[in-house]
Amino acid sequence: MRRPLIALALLLALLPLGVAHGQQSPKAETPKAEAPKRNPEAKLPTRPEKGPGSTEYAHKSVTTHEHGEGAQRYWVYLPAEPAPKDAPVVCFVHGFGAFQPAPYIEWLHHICKRGNIVVYPQYQANVVEPAANFAPNSAESVLAAMAWLKEDAKRVQPSEKDFAVVGHSAGGVTTGNIAADWEALKLPRPKAAMPVQPGRAFSYNSAAQKSGLIPLSDYAKIPEDCLLLSVFGDSDHTVGHWCAKKIFVDATKVKSANKNLVKFRTCVYCGTPSVAHHQSPGAPENMHDCMDWYGYWKLFDGLCDAAFHGKNREYALGNTEKQRFMGKCSDGHAHDELEVTLGDAKVDPDAEYTPAFENNGNAFGQGRRPGGRIPPRQPEAPAPEAPKAAPAKEEEF
Repeated sequence: MRRPLIALALLLALLPLGVAHGQQSPKAETPKAEAPKRNPEAKLPTRPEKGPGSTEYAHKSVTTHEHGEGAQRYWVYLPAEPAPKDAPVVCFVHGFGAFQPAPYIEWLHHICKRGNIVVYPQYQANVVEPAANFAPNSAESVLAAMAWLKEDAKRVQPSEKDFAVVGHSAGGVTTGNIAADWEALKLPRPKAAMPVQPGRAFSYNSAAQKSGLIPLSDYAKIPEDCLLLSVFGDSDHTVGHWCAKKIFVDATKVKSANKNLVKFRTCVYCGTPSVAHHQSPGAPENMHDCMDWYGYWKLFDGLCDAAFHGKNREYALGNTEKQRFMGKCSDGHAHDELEVTLGDAKVDPDAEYTPAFENNGNAFGQGRRPGGRIPPRQPEAPAPEAPKAAPAKEEEF
């Protein structure tokens, strides 16, 4: 009985939006860095109005459709107002145990309103679903969703030549596996893939990640023309950097110009810290911020735009200023930029990882909040309501 219980305990640790637990202290003390400059009165960057990550949408709304049960349950998000004839397909693979889309709903809607069909597979019947089933179950849901769309020509039709996959935590590893095993899974050839904070076990220790429970595919099978971003955070207490670096290093067929390793950096300059912890990609309703707009959303928008439409590559790849930029705080101070490693760089997945900050923005090992809970994001203030225009003058975003 011990083995199943141990497996369950390890897998439960990959819940995307749960409580942050304590970790063992690192063996070697790290030198104390200079205290960063701060302006407690400054506010975090506001959302851009144009370009990847912005409020610039091709469609005003999203229609949601739910199908299947258990591990074959999935949601399909379709762009509407106007509804396109066809659209690229994005598979969004959630973190362990996120059986419903709520933890990521704002990101899902964002991707969809930019003109993509989004499929959100449940892929787990329950928390003891064998990890080897994650990628096959996800693929089955994507295929079922595309078949359902094709049943009625009035529905938005899937453009099978334009397929991308993105996922977080356990879903990040599964994203890499799907990108590698697309032929065996009978999926379209992936044009873009973005594993976000991929992890196989509950530990930022690289040795623990190496022996984690989720199987790793042969990432050398990821197609050479696939645009690949492997992403991790500098303050991830849950999975560290091993899997993100492993996928990046082992994707040897992908052209070096087509892949980057991206580290999100915590910024504690403003009164509200912007921490690159494991839960930062989550986007519940009305809860998204500069980590999303200039980070996760911008990168994946740029990746899809480049893969599907041949534009905005500089927002996703190449260690460009637009890729690294994370916005400016209210006093003009730049938020700490993303750290980008180009595809031809030598990277060691086994390098020691120590989180830089606690979830509340204090230096790692100092002043953890009781219980270790992550400060909740502040809901966005509702936008001022624009005066209603005459029907003939209405414009679409």
